[in-house]
Formats: sequence, structure tokens, C-alpha cells
Amino acid sequence: MSLVKRLVGVVSLALLGAAALTGAPVRAKEQPPAAPTFTVFATREGLVGHRTANGHRISPRDRFVALPAWTALANNGGNEFQVRVTYRDRSVVLPVWDVGPWNTHDDYWSPQRRYADLPVGQPMAQAAYSNGYNDGRDEFGRRIKAPNGIDIADGAFWDDLGMTKADWVQVSFLWMGGDADQPAAGAPEQPSAVEQITVEPNALVIDDGAAGYSAEAAVTWYDSGCGLNNRHSWTYGTADPGRSENRAQWTPALPQPGFYEVLAYIPACGRPATRAAHYHVGHDGATTDVVIDQNGAAGTWASLGVYHMGSEPASIQLNDVTGDDDRVVRFDAVKWLPRSDTAPPSSRVTDAAQQADGSFLVRWSGSDDISGVASYDIQVRRLPDGGWTDWQSSVTSSAAVFVPPSAGVYGFHARARDWSGNQESWRANDDIQITVGN
Repeated sequence: MSLVKRLVGVVSLALLGAAALTGAPVRAKEQPPAAPTFTVFATREGLVGHRTANGHRISPRDRFVALPAWTALANNGGNEFQVRVTYRDRSVVLPVWDVGPWNTHDDYWSPQRRYADLPVGQPMAQAAYSNGYNDGRDEFGRRIKAPNGIDIADGAFWDDLGMTKADWVQVSFLWMGGDADQPAAGAPEQPSAVEQITVEPNALVIDDGAAGYSAEAAVTWYDSGCGLNNRHSWTYGTADPGRSENRAQWTPALPQPGFYEVLAYIPACGRPATRAAHYHVGHDGATTDVVIDQNGAAGTWASLGVYHMGSEPASIQLNDVTGDDDRVVRFDAVKWLPRSDTAPPSSRVTDAAQQADGSFLVRWSGSDDISGVASYDIQVRRLPDGGWTDWQSSVTSSAAVFVPPSAGVYGFHARARDWSGNQESWRANDDIQITVGN
């Protein structure tokens, strides 16, 4: 969590006592000076499987940075020292978990830096590589081969920043001031474009802040000027459930039981949204967890699936626990759109694997767009001229063992029916064929 976010949390808790909120933003009184930001050359860290200077074992697609001074090293898993790295139109906040590149005592971001004859913000490696400083060598006497002042772990380098090669980036040192890319508490983001948002006449819609919506928070909610009715609420995500702070629920009063498609609107403005928002869909007494890439779905109604809503109350729950720290989670409108299931499902026999005893394990599968597959029928015939005979009838399983009565070639096909009673027609041809030897 960045310094400014911790300060906002302290102010909010003092004002609210961690009480439930209705979604209205809370405004912090003061913001710290902006963190110093410098343009430096960045390289990819790699080294998967190795340990960093703080003991962290580097994993594939990891997210952290290395800076060339022991004085800015966070604990293993900690966020005491963080930087915001910006590359072109992408930005991400990352912890400092390793020391390097090249030097280990070059605190180039500090006005009291070790190499006092170099400008603040210029890494010693850059001066050595470009201008021959220190005879072109690092503090250990090695010939410097790149002007890099930061290493970035693979996940942040490739996925968060979209980098494909070493390049110049902007780095903000967040332990030295506020995050200029984060708005003041309660300050609205500006919409990037006018959104055309479709709401069907028969849909039941609950906007954030409206009747049927409830929210609570331990820290600040933020407001943005885009989304349904030209606004929505958002907060920062966290990968650590123990640090969860904000959550909300949409509870509809549906007019009647039936099948409904549930869709969440993802506004298209502001900083990058999470790629892993976990919506918990309540339906008929069950709960289904649906993960939505809010960043990729920006400006659309993201479908959470089609469900039967009966006598049990329906609901949608969303919190700030995601798979990516410091991306935002957007809370806007949710709609329930009635769906009528009139189309039959589709199914096929997919494969048949011969067993050691000569039998075959036959498998099948199917799909239905609304109510789901309720059962299957499977038929078999002996080729070339045998007639179809029922083998499995109204089964809910997806596999069974077939014992051939004799040598020859056998064909299989399937049909399915859904929970609304729609039944697929038999196909004339085989889905698969098997050959049984003598």
C-alpha cells in the first residue's frame, strides 16, 4: 500500500470509526508533497528461481523492482519501499525487493546521495556508461554494459507495463512523497469519452448508490465522472485478503422466478482497472464466483452468466480482493436481464479409449446457452448397416464403459435435453467410430 493510501486510510478511520458507508466519498484534509520522479533506463530482471536481496524466491511473472542501494530495500513480502513505474500509457506500483543493477550503494534519488558530484536522479551506472564516470566501472570494478538504474521483474515488465525490451521509464519514489498519479481522496476521475450505455426495457438495473445497493469500507471510496448516470465508485485492489477494505452488494427485487442473465457495467475512464475482479453471484441459494477482467471489458456490460433465480434472494457481491495490487476495482451498475430458453442444447460423443480388458471408456459432453444440460441419451450401432440402438438413456454422467459384443466397427452419437425441456435432435451420422479387433 502506498504512503498516500495509508495516510488516507488513517484519516478515514478517524472520521468514520470503520463504520459502514453508503458509497459517498470521504475527503482527506491534506496530501503530502509529490514523490520525486526521474527518467531512468530499465531492464528486465528475469532470474526466475533465484533469491532476491531480501530473500524472496523469484517466481515466473513476478512483480517487484531492484534499485541499486541497500537503504531502499523492503522486507520479504513488504511494501515499506515502493515505486511507481510508468512506461508510455501504462503505470504500476511495485515494491523494492532486490538490490541492483550494478551498484549497491547508489541512492541516486536522494539529495544526500553517495555520488554527490552527480545530479540527483541520474544513476551512477548511467553516468559511467554514457560519460565514462568512474572509468566506466561500477563500485565493484566491473565494466558497465548498460545505463540501467532499475530492474523490473518479469510480470510487471511484460504484463503490467507492456515492455518488450529495455527502455527508458519514469520512476516515482513513493516513500519520499505522495503518489502524483493517485487523486486526492474523493477527487473524481475524468471520463475519457462519452459512453453509450444500453439498458433494455425489461431489465432490472441497480446502479451504485441507488436502492438495492449497499457498500461498506474501512477507508476511502473514490468517485469517477463516468459510468451509468455519469458516475461510479472505485477503490484500489489488493492481492492480500487480510488487507481487504472495501466491499459492496447489489440485491434485486426480481419480479418473478426464472432465468436471468446477470451483467455488470465496467466504466471506461481513469487508471488501469483490475484484470481479476471477483463477482460472487447469488442464485437459488447457491453462490458462483465469476472473475472479470475489468480492464479488458471497459466500456461494456460484462456478462456474469445466466442463472435461474427462484425463491431464494438473488445478489451480487464484489470486494477489493483481486490478483493484482494497486489496480483499481470499479463498482457501477448491475442488471438482471430475463432470458427465455427456447433453443435445444448441443452435444457430441467426444472420444473412446480402449481399456486393458478390451472395453472402451466412451465420453461425451454438451452445452446449453440458458438453462444448462439436464441429461443425455447415447446410441450405438454396428457398421456398415446396423441400426441405432439405445445404450445410455437420460443419464447425467459424461462417460460410461462400452463392452463390444463382437469384433467390428461401432459408431456412437449423442443428444441432450436442457432443464427447460428442450431436446436436441438425433444426428444421422456417427460422432465417433471405434474398431474392435478379433
